[in-house]
Formats: sequence, C-alpha cells, structure tokens
Amino acid sequence: MHLLETSNAIQIATFFLMVLTFGLLEKFRPARELNIWKDLKVDTLSFALGVSLSMLCYTWTYNFCTIYFPSSAIKIWDTLGSLPSYLKIIFVIITVDFCLYWLHRAQHSTEFLWRTHVWHHSITELYWFSGFRTSFLHSLLYNIPQTVIPMFVFKLTPIEAGIGYSVGILVQFWEHTNIDVNIGFLKYIFITPAYHRVHHSINVRNTNYGTFFSIWDRIFGTYHNPNSVPKDVKLGLDEELTPGKVARMLTGL
Repeated sequence: MHLLETSNAIQIATFFLMVLTFGLLEKFRPARELNIWKDLKVDTLSFALGVSLSMLCYTWTYNFCTIYFPSSAIKIWDTLGSLPSYLKIIFVIITVDFCLYWLHRAQHSTEFLWRTHVWHHSITELYWFSGFRTSFLHSLLYNIPQTVIPMFVFKLTPIEAGIGYSVGILVQFWEHTNIDVNIGFLKYIFITPAYHRVHHSINVRNTNYGTFFSIWDRIFGTYHNPNSVPKDVKLGLDEELTPGKVARMLTGL
C-alpha cells in the first residue's frame, strides 16, 4: 500500500495544481465561447465515478498481475527496472502512449469497443473538467497498460510512479482544455487542445487518436490537420441522450 499511497499523494497534488492552472488559462485564453454550466452536474458525476472506477480498476489490475504475472518475465525485465529514473519515466510514457493509441483506435473501429468509449464522446463542450467522462469498461481497459507497463515492466518506484501518473493527469487536462495555444514545431511531436478537439467533432472523430504524442497519427495515417477544422465545429454525438442510454454508456455496455 505504500506504493499506492505515495503515488496517489503526488497525483492529488498535481490534480489541484492543474485545476488552478488550466482554470486560469481558460479564463484568459479561451479557444471558443462555452457554457460549461449546462453540463457541470453531469461532468461532476462523471468525475466522481471516473476517479472511483479508475482506482478500483487499477487495484484489480495491480493485484491480478502481482499474483499471476510470470516470474520468468519479471526476471527478463529486471534490466529495464534498473535503468535511471528519468529514462524509465520517459520510456513508460512513450510505451503507454503507443499502446493507448492502438486501443483508442480500436475503440473507434469495432462496435463492442466503441460502446466502452461512446460516453466520452457525449461531450459537447470541451474544457478541462470534461475529459473525465469515462465508462467503467473504458477505465478497466485503459488501466491495463497504465498499470502493467509502469509497475511490472519498468518497476517504477513510488516516486517515479507518482511522477509518471502526474504526467498522465497533465495530459488529461491539456488535451481537453478550452485554450487557444500555439506550441510551434512541437505540434509535430505532441498533441494540442485543437488537435484533440478535431477528434471530438461529429464529422471527423475517427482521426487524431493520439493521447500525448501526435507522431502516431502522422506515422499510421490517422492525422487530421486541426487548422482545416473550424474552431466552432460541433462536438459530441448528435443524438438525444435519454436516461436509459446514459446509464448504459456509463457502464460501457
């Protein structure tokens, strides 16, 4: 539990720092006019459920791997666990992001996996708090690479894990935030809020699957230039969300 407690403490501190930072950025550099209050209740509920489900799924995955992970595989990866901290964190971020690119792409390619992801695409107003809309099965699927790779392949220490997961929190805020920003040549490597806004649009959502790096979309042919999409493009699913449909979306079934 020491690992979880230390990692969680770092993540909680990062979360509140990000709330303050991105709240101010959205106030002074908004990309588009939003009415976040109309979805605040739904987003608050989604956040509470999302955090609870993520912690539950993380614990399940961690405990399962602790019991059933082959000891021979762990020995093979001892070399990775002995790398310097900064290299381990960098390699974890790259490896996890690569896995999430393909998982995310699969969610848009098959009916079953789309059901695990569709609740996230019910977002009609992208801002820093909206990105936490995730279903139970979505959280479970994403927590597999986010747990196995850092904890069992690279064997991160509590502090290393806290830093790595804090980067994940930063990305979650960054990609969904409503800010107008130009990162110059770095856009060829990293995603931007405008980049991810394309992914949430109704017409071209089957593009720009990258979570942290934009290079995967550029390499594998799923990149869509955000400059070709209007800032006021309509987001969401373009369908009525009934209570029964929302309940199903929350489960991911």
